Amino acid sequence: MAALFILAAIGTRADSLKFSNEFSRPGARDKDSIIVTFGDKTRLIIYGENRAELERIMKYDLNALLRDLKVRLDSTRADTTLLREEFDGNKYLKNPGDVVEKDYVRIGLRGIHIKDGDTKVSIDGKGVEVKEGDEVVASDSSYRRIGKRFHRASWGGSSPRKGFNVAFGLNTYGANEATPGYDKATYDLKPFGSRYVSLGYVASANVIRGKNARLHLDFGIDFSWYNMMYDGNNTIEKTDDGVEFNDVVNGQGQPVEVRKSKLVVPYVNLSIMPTLSFSRSFISYISAGVYGGYRIGSYTKVRVYGTKDVEHDRKNFYIEDLRYGLAAEIGIRNFPDFFVNYDLNNLYEANRGPSVRMLSFGVRLF
Repeated sequence: MAALFILAAIGTRADSLKFSNEFSRPGARDKDSIIVTFGDKTRLIIYGENRAELERIMKYDLNALLRDLKVRLDSTRADTTLLREEFDGNKYLKNPGDVVEKDYVRIGLRGIHIKDGDTKVSIDGKGVEVKEGDEVVASDSSYRRIGKRFHRASWGGSSPRKGFNVAFGLNTYGANEATPGYDKATYDLKPFGSRYVSLGYVASANVIRGKNARLHLDFGIDFSWYNMMYDGNNTIEKTDDGVEFNDVVNGQGQPVEVRKSKLVVPYVNLSIMPTLSFSRSFISYISAGVYGGYRIGSYTKVRVYGTKDVEHDRKNFYIEDLRYGLAAEIGIRNFPDFFVNYDLNNLYEANRGPSVRMLSFGVRLF
């Protein structure tokens, strides 16, 4: 479920408050919110990323939530209290069957299943299916792994890369130069926590057709995500002069231990990859080319040990809007294909962050 934040500022006793409502949409932050005012000094604010998120509130028992909130307020002895809580909303669902699953990426014998918000992508023996909520928005029932590249009864005429592609792997710094004002230890990445995911489609044109080998020119478009998980209790912060990597602190300014701290950067990319395929070789194809992408957002995600709170900070962090680099793939018959991408541009703007370039590698599952 989308996070539900409740901020209650109590300046008078709860049993003497008057009730009124006001609804607003702060245009500057492009957020939808509901503000409930009790008397002159007490407000309850509920906000979401968009109006659809707020409509989900109707599935919850807000009376039960407010009763729990009152218990927490009664437990404090102060006359004026600032209480910030993140509740597990599933506890207050009127219908337990409406429990909203968390986002996930599941890879196993039953296929690949990805959930991002209301969007679900399933790839299995039945084909490819994309859902928005309960509605199927795209499918390809004729898509089969056995006919893709893991097995070939006969040598087809198109590129082995043609069609829907899912890539999963790791990302790290391909280059990490010493930069004045930055200690490399403050922005090191966890090797297996920094993951790379790509979803895309490849079209192909035949260039040369031979008896045992063929040359194709592949054109691809994909959405990819850099998930850079920091190795420590630090996180990235944006300042007027550039980015800084500092310890995560609590409300009293004291450092805390974090369970997860990462920077997520999604891109939309285009690629051109000449591909040489073979009919009877252990290696089914070799491909190499170039790609270019445009950043479509960036945010940090921090979770502190001992709490379920997840903090997000959505900023550009002086990350370059454009990325470009070199890509290579190798296909091994009856086995997933291997890929590697190397960015030729720095991740951050000049003099705004450390001089690093990204490297991603892994397997293409389809």
